[in-house]
Amino acid sequence: MAEKKKFPDAASRLCIAATAAARGVEPAAIASRRRGRAPIAEARQLAVYLHHVVYGASLSACARALRRDRASVRHACAVIEDRRDDPRFDRAVAALEAGLLAQRGLLLLYRSFLATPTIGDDR
Repeated sequence: MAEKKKFPDAASRLCIAATAAARGVEPAAIASRRRGRAPIAEARQLAVYLHHVVYGASLSACARALRRDRASVRHACAVIEDRRDDPRFDRAVAALEAGLLAQRGLLLLYRSFLATPTIGDDR
């Protein structure tokens, strides 16, 4: 059961890492408690959005993962949804979603692997 608790944290870290790479900012800046300059704040909004949409994390879980309040997470998701009206931005976000969905599949596969006893397993 303790292993299950690691996956939401892994999901948020994957979203932060993917967003940081795509936006050219440091992952630590996205995860920081400080707001930071506009490029960092915008990257954080995208990371929160991806965590919520791709991994199905609740707004509260997203808020805990990025040390923000729920209202900030709701605002971030609304901002990204509005920006998706721009076709170029929408394609970029769709590409990040596709990559993170693949990672989600790997996390689920790993979770099922851990839950399946092997021959000679003394658990």
